[in-house]
Amino acid sequence: MSRETTSTEESDDSRFNRVRSRPAVGIAVVLAVIAGLVVAPGVYGAVTGPDGTVAVIEIDGSIDSATAQHVEDNLREARNNDSIEAVVLEVDSGGGLPAQSERMYAAVDRTASVMPVIATVDTLGASGAYLAIAPADEIYVAPSAQAVGSVGVAGTAPAPNGPNAGTTGPDKAGSDPAQQRERRQILANLFLENVMEQRGDEIELDRDEIAHADAYLGTEAVENGFADEFGFVDDAVADAAAEAGLDSYTVDTRRTEDQIPGGIPLLERDDGTVVVADGTDDTLGDGLVLAVAPEAWDETVGDDIVMTSYTGRVSAEKDASPDSTATDTRGETA
Repeated sequence: MSRETTSTEESDDSRFNRVRSRPAVGIAVVLAVIAGLVVAPGVYGAVTGPDGTVAVIEIDGSIDSATAQHVEDNLREARNNDSIEAVVLEVDSGGGLPAQSERMYAAVDRTASVMPVIATVDTLGASGAYLAIAPADEIYVAPSAQAVGSVGVAGTAPAPNGPNAGTTGPDKAGSDPAQQRERRQILANLFLENVMEQRGDEIELDRDEIAHADAYLGTEAVENGFADEFGFVDDAVADAAAEAGLDSYTVDTRRTEDQIPGGIPLLERDDGTVVVADGTDDTLGDGLVLAVAPEAWDETVGDDIVMTSYTGRVSAEKDASPDSTATDTRGETA
């Protein structure tokens, strides 16, 4: 009798222990679920990551060989890097050397053929700088941008009051006006043809008007088709990512480096002509031609070198300058 009682008591205790343990198991399960909810998002993000990268490449200041190399190298990397899905060009330049502007134009054109490219201009995007970004899928400008467009090139000469004043004359190399005019004409025509090829369907001006080489404010540039819409870098990045189909993305910004302060490095030679002083061979003969907008001349080139001609309307300030012999060659590129 006593054995049966003992057995029954043990059985009851066993059942009690099992029942008592169930809440502990339940709590453990709940804690595991909560832990999973906390850990899972981190693991998920680590596994998936961003869909790709938007590269922002800066084009800042005067366009010289260092600027062109910077743009070419970074655009080449963008094309060869599988993680980069779109490019934004952040532009603030009044132009520079024609050959280097052409190099950048070709690099942008190649890149735009394989991925979305949007250019954005905050203040300056003129002359050689505008040529460089013309192949972009879209061009955004700030409404208050000061100079956009200016499809033209300029001839240069030492300032009359410079260190070599008076050394340029009819007996000096490179002083033949006809040869200089022909050189400017060839480059200006090439400039115009490239812009027409890339933006001809968007620009609301005829060929002769474009050849006047005017620089436009941001509001005017959107109105006449030199730019597509108003926008800033952040807008361009978001839109480029959307065009590339990126729901999530990182931004990789490449700033212009090795820029020489004070504009394009130029030298006056003993014969009074002007050449590039950065080690390039792009002296374009004895007379130098630059793809620089008149509105950005002083900050891009400097006031020691004056503009002698431009393939479009020259600003009133330049015409009125006592140190300038600039002439209006309106229609020269038509």
